[in-house]
Amino acid sequence: MSKEFDYEKWVEECYNKKLNQEIDNANKDHAFFLFEKLLDKANRDKEDVKIISHQLLASFYNKLIGKVRKVLDNNNKVEIIVETEVEDSEHNKFYSEFSKFISKASLNFDGLPNFIVVGDHAYRYETDKNSIKAVA
Repeated sequence: MSKEFDYEKWVEECYNKKLNQEIDNANKDHAFFLFEKLLDKANRDKEDVKIISHQLLASFYNKLIGKVRKVLDNNNKVEIIVETEVEDSEHNKFYSEFSKFISKASLNFDGLPNFIVVGDHAYRYETDKNSIKAVA
């Protein structure tokens, strides 16, 4: 019998031990978990956060409001650039809460990869926006 790989446990270990490890991920649950851990790292290590996203999907980003608020409460900077206008912005709680930290990308930035960077060394870089494939 083979032992099933526990992705979240492995990411937690990398986080807790501050390992310099490349982490592949290709589904929304893994992406969300990595975002949470990266935001936790920003708080733990007092580091700034930069996010570039094609769009701020409420179904994804609304669940990160508490984590982003903690980053800001910890006196860290948060900068967010979106490629497209936020649809239904009055009902997007993330956008409503953090709109002063969100900028629309210039026209010459079409096709930017989605990514989050924390400090100088931690990131999640989406290698294929259509399939949520990324490395962190």
